[in-house]
This record gives sequence, structure tokens and C-alpha cells, in this order.
Amino acid sequence: MYTGHCLCNQVQFEFETQPTDVSICHCSLCRRMTGTAFGVYVKVPATNLHLIAGNDHLNSYDVTGKLSMLSCRTCGSYVYATHSDYAEFAYVCLGTLDDDHDIRPGYHEFVGSKANWFEIHDPLPQFEDWSPDDQ
Repeated sequence: MYTGHCLCNQVQFEFETQPTDVSICHCSLCRRMTGTAFGVYVKVPATNLHLIAGNDHLNSYDVTGKLSMLSCRTCGSYVYATHSDYAEFAYVCLGTLDDDHDIRPGYHEFVGSKANWFEIHDPLPQFEDWSPDDQ
């Protein structure tokens, strides 16, 4: 069982599925939303992600018409994202998990638009835009 929560602990969630896809996204949207060089997301089946507290604290922001980010209304922590082209999945922000359970990112995506001030030094595969699994 995987559990997680926002910074103020108002929004709490769980999922049971073993993550098989963990991405580091360098797109300009993720950089802007997180205020950092990238966002890190755990892909889980949407039907397997369960809010156990704070549904009334969850705010949905329509980023692109297809991509929505869900965050806590109180503390502002991004909790997960949804994408209408991949509606069967939710993309949980890795940093919100209570324990990482040895979850490790598998690749970098959107490196074609990564921040110029950030250099990638790990051996993970890099994709200019979407990973082949997301196309």
C-alpha cells in the first residue's frame, strides 16, 4: 500500500498498484507549476487512487484544456495530475508519498524544453518530448 499527503496533511490518498512508470518531466509547464527544474510523477491507474481525506480541500486547475493539476486549497501542494488523453491514469507527484518504497524514476521526458541552467547527470533515458510509452 502506498500512502501520501499534501504539506498540511489535509489531503491524504492511497493506492495499491505497484508503480511501473515514474517520469521526470522537464516541460515548461511542470517547471512553472513546481518552481523547480522538473516535476516527478508516478503513473497509477486512476481507479486505484483513493482520496482518504480532504476531497473538499482539493482544487483542480485546468492547465492546458487536457492537463489538470490537483492541489490542496490550504497549502497549495500539488498532489496529482490528470490528462484527458490518458484518462485511465493519474500522475501522483512523487514527493507527496509518505515513503518512497524504493520507487525510482525511469526516464526524463521533454528534455527538449528543459531549463538551460539544469544539467542531467544520471544515465536514465532521455526523450525530447513524450516518452514512447506515452504516445
